[in-house]
Amino acid sequence: MTTASPSPIKAGSPCLTTEEWERVAQAAEFNLAKIASLSVLSQRQLQRVFKNELRCTPTRWLRELRCRLAKQLILQGYSSKAAAAELKYATNAHFCREFKKVFGVSPQCFAPSGVRFPWTIE
Repeated sequence: MTTASPSPIKAGSPCLTTEEWERVAQAAEFNLAKIASLSVLSQRQLQRVFKNELRCTPTRWLRELRCRLAKQLILQGYSSKAAAAELKYATNAHFCREFKKVFGVSPQCFAPSGVRFPWTIE
């Protein structure tokens, strides 16, 4: 999931598409301070841009993005622990809490049916 580091965004033109914001977030390793830096914006300016353009806070948007990407990884066969590591979560427990906030269920609910868990009964 590595991407080429994007060039900084031209000052005065923070209006990016959602896809462009996603690329910036991945290049910034999902860190809001780094996103602001790559965007040539202060963190407060970043908050204003997100409120006006995306109608949510940068924190909420970033949580939803990471969980959406994690869901895709889990559907591809990644474990929740591997998805958490790939998306730069500090701990698997933190990832699981965030995932449940977004989707209302644990990440294991999206695991492919071929994946066996130690607690399943055959």
